[in-house]
Amino acid sequence: MPVNIGLIGLGMIGRDHLQRFSTVINNARVTAVCDINSGVADTLAKQYQATAYYDAIEMIHSESVDAIFICSVGPVHKEQILAAIKVGKPIFCEKPLTPTAEESKAIIDAETAYGKRLLQLGFMRRFDPGYIELKKSIDAGELGDILLMHCAHRNPSVPESYTLEMAINDSATHEIDIIRYLLNENIVSVRVDIPRKKTSRALPHLQDPLMVIFETESGVRIDDELFVNCNYGYDIQCEVIGENAIASLTEQALTVKRSVSGAGYPIAKTCMERFATAYDREVQNFIDNISSGREMSGPSCWDGYVVALVCDAGLASLQDGLKHEVTVPPRPALYR
Repeated sequence: MPVNIGLIGLGMIGRDHLQRFSTVINNARVTAVCDINSGVADTLAKQYQATAYYDAIEMIHSESVDAIFICSVGPVHKEQILAAIKVGKPIFCEKPLTPTAEESKAIIDAETAYGKRLLQLGFMRRFDPGYIELKKSIDAGELGDILLMHCAHRNPSVPESYTLEMAINDSATHEIDIIRYLLNENIVSVRVDIPRKKTSRALPHLQDPLMVIFETESGVRIDDELFVNCNYGYDIQCEVIGENAIASLTEQALTVKRSVSGAGYPIAKTCMERFATAYDREVQNFIDNISSGREMSGPSCWDGYVVALVCDAGLASLQDGLKHEVTVPPRPALYR
């Protein structure tokens, strides 16, 4: 039987996932959609032959919904996740788990008390072919001892609603998780450097670009360029510097065009375009776990909590420019 999905949040990423369930994902269907904008909920419910809800908690308790798919804004994640855990329904939650580590800890406590992993967190880069190949090279020892990493997170532009804090909580959060995934160790310190110059395309309230410096338990130093008004495209870079070799992501282009003016390839404009395969794979993983009766796999509440700890330190550094330490408590047995 197909898994009946209740999807909360019908913004850009919510609509992208609706289309994914309709055209790509096997053994699942969206039977309910929820948004505080009733007009949007009604329109998309009609388009996808689903039931419209305007209250997330009501939808979570619906007997016609088997699993909860959260694409709402971060500040409401805690309430929605705790409600789904209480009724024992599997949950997929887009990042961030919550805006603060304190809120994430409450979710850890609730899931631990339930006694079983119910949640998969939407750190889609772990399902990206390029990052998977990078991890294979590192784990196989092909690069030797890892010394440095260079990362870049570039958007063509961001809306006026994008704040300086979102550069940490919404953009750098992906690099924070992928660093832990690639290196199998935690980040122990963060420093945010604010350059003297900023792009003329940045709105007055926004410093852009930023540079974030991370250090891991073993002493690997990582620099992460956050440039969210780069103009030319959505460009994600990662280069791992080992003692014996260097490995990096490719440009992820499917085609190269040659002409009298030279050779070139298209650059993605959005995260949905760049990480389409990763999004497909992470959602199918979520459904496959439910269908097979397996405990949830993929990025967990614990991963979201640890990333939130690093983000909290990054936000503190954003205020004072100093290096802030990150202390990660012992991992609960449920997440080992």
